[in-house]
Amino acid sequence: MARLARSAWLTRSIAVLLVGLGVPAVITAPTLLPRQAAFEEGEPAARTVMAPHSITVEDAQATARARDDAADTVEPRLRQRSAARDDIVAEVRGDFAVIDDVRASVDDAAGQPDLGGHVDALQQRVPELGAEGARLALQLSDEEIQRVASQAEDLATTLAQRDIRPGELEDARTQALQSELSARSFPSQAADRLVGPIIAGALRPTVRVDADATQSARESARTQVGAVSRTFPQGSEIVSAGEEVAPSQMAALRQAGLLSEDSLRVFAEALLLVLGLGVVASLYLRAYRRRVWASPRRLLLLSVLLLAYAVGMEAVTLLVPVGQPGWLFVLPAGAVAMLATILLDPPIGVLSTIPMATLVALAQPGQPALVAFVALASLGSVPLVSRLSARGDLRKAAVRSTVGYAGLAALAVAAFGQPGLAPLAAGAGLVNGVATAIIVNGSLPFLESAFGMLTATSLLDLADRNHPMLRELEQKALGSYNHSVMVAQMTERACRAVGTDGLLGSVTALYHDIGKTARPYFFVENQFGVANPHDELEPDESARIIREHVPNGVNLGRRHRLPPEIIEGIACHHGTTLVSYFYRKAREQAAEPDDVDEADYRYPGPKPASKEMAIMMLADCCESAARAAALTNRNLTREDLVGIVYTLTGDRVADGQLDESALTFRELAVVQESLTETLVGVYHPRIAYPGQRGGEGAEEAATAAEASPSRRATLDEAAVAGDVADQP
Repeated sequence: MARLARSAWLTRSIAVLLVGLGVPAVITAPTLLPRQAAFEEGEPAARTVMAPHSITVEDAQATARARDDAADTVEPRLRQRSAARDDIVAEVRGDFAVIDDVRASVDDAAGQPDLGGHVDALQQRVPELGAEGARLALQLSDEEIQRVASQAEDLATTLAQRDIRPGELEDARTQALQSELSARSFPSQAADRLVGPIIAGALRPTVRVDADATQSARESARTQVGAVSRTFPQGSEIVSAGEEVAPSQMAALRQAGLLSEDSLRVFAEALLLVLGLGVVASLYLRAYRRRVWASPRRLLLLSVLLLAYAVGMEAVTLLVPVGQPGWLFVLPAGAVAMLATILLDPPIGVLSTIPMATLVALAQPGQPALVAFVALASLGSVPLVSRLSARGDLRKAAVRSTVGYAGLAALAVAAFGQPGLAPLAAGAGLVNGVATAIIVNGSLPFLESAFGMLTATSLLDLADRNHPMLRELEQKALGSYNHSVMVAQMTERACRAVGTDGLLGSVTALYHDIGKTARPYFFVENQFGVANPHDELEPDESARIIREHVPNGVNLGRRHRLPPEIIEGIACHHGTTLVSYFYRKAREQAAEPDDVDEADYRYPGPKPASKEMAIMMLADCCESAARAAALTNRNLTREDLVGIVYTLTGDRVADGQLDESALTFRELAVVQESLTETLVGVYHPRIAYPGQRGGEGAEEAATAAEASPSRRATLDEAAVAGDVADQP
């Protein structure tokens, strides 16, 4: 047991490593090839590269220029200087106060004053005034000077309210001041010689540039400018040989996966992706597909399929010429989905679509049409092979998939805006279909053998009546062979009625009694004109011989290398039921009936662990009982058969034989109805035609049954207990 546990742990570990490290390594490997490392920014390109798909990257240089332009458009942020505004008005007011003071001294002079000294005094106190301006200020009348002073103060107030930057002071002294002077009426030459110079001398910057606020505003303007992108359409030239590689071209090459420097990043992305998918898949398998989760070899098989897909995906990527993405549709993703469906089950085939589509999205960025094709082609492949019942079904699936892949590839590229690629993609889809058929048919036998998987194709091989084991059963135990064929028919029909694997149930039923070939004449269906050997044996010995056909069948199955599922069906087709006839006979003969150990008369088991095996157990006992009843009653009615089926199935339920099979009571009712209908179709009433002795068949059956008292008793017992095939 410990050895098996270690082996299972090792197999699981290999499966995890194959997917967890193998897939990322395969995806990363192409980035390490020498042809990938042929580019360096600022250096001449070693070769010309075409865009394998539409690539959009940021143009760093153009982005920088656009952001600089946006920053340059931002006006400097200004801070107001209120004191400077007040100073302008105050200085103008003060200059005119000085003029009034000097004019007063002129008025105090006796006689006709000499203005020369007063003009010089005024110039000294108001330097802005020239000699002519100072003389004009002294010559104006009092009324005129008051009006000029008032207008000058008003003009100074107006100009002081303006934002005068340090670099704009001269413009304010010339253009702005002259404009305002022209708009007002002053006495002759007072504007140019008196008011203009005074106000010009008083003007100063009323605002200053706030460097911090300006820088912040310009940075904000930069950030509002988005990245400038550069698009390389599919098939266009990214870089030509000898051309200096620009940053945007380098980014495009990197996005196309043509730089070896990205190998670590690609590996990390693939590793994280695979780990995430692995966690999701593990949760799903553990919750809904416990048969796969509990089987290390099934997990290993699933890992091998995904790794093979990754290898195939990278091989296609390397072989397809750059700039011709239409040929990427030769990727045989449908082959993996088909193999997963055939070897495991349809839900696993559907589940495999998720990692396949995700991996191709990682390996081929910018190819949404290819991703959609992989997903839809994989999903569409599952129903094509989910119900194989003949070898021709696989050939039909190959033809349908080939046509479907071609149409799907053309639709995918057209839907994603590349209708010109539709013919090439359709051709690639046809190649894909042919490759898928070759891969599935070629690898299926190998995978079945290597992983010990039971598939529909291998079941069809086992269902061949020329199989050596079935031929041996027919030659040595013809009655058991005919019984097995009938049980197979009943099992398949009932399995399909409840939606489970009818082919598995049918094939298992064909082999369930192969253990009887060791001692065929100890079983009533094979006793043709011979004495019953059980008449000379003790009950315990007879029971041992009857029970031994189960382990004998298991050994024969292993010797003939039958699949584990078939061997399991052989082992459990009686479960742990009681060989009731010999058990009761032993109790009747024993001095102390309670000393007879019931365990010695029960089959070794195990009980059926699947719906198919449980249905086969019920079909086995019902067919045996119906056949036994038909020996004594040629015209069994439907009510007779209903009684047999419902009684025996009820006994198996009461005995706990179906507890481990997951068969529900609703499904059991469907199985009972199906078994009844099949038996009614076999044991229907027959009409005695003219010239035929009435009741001839029934009389012969009754005579045969009465030939041996022990045989007649056994048949009566089997009609109730359903174990006639295993009785004397």
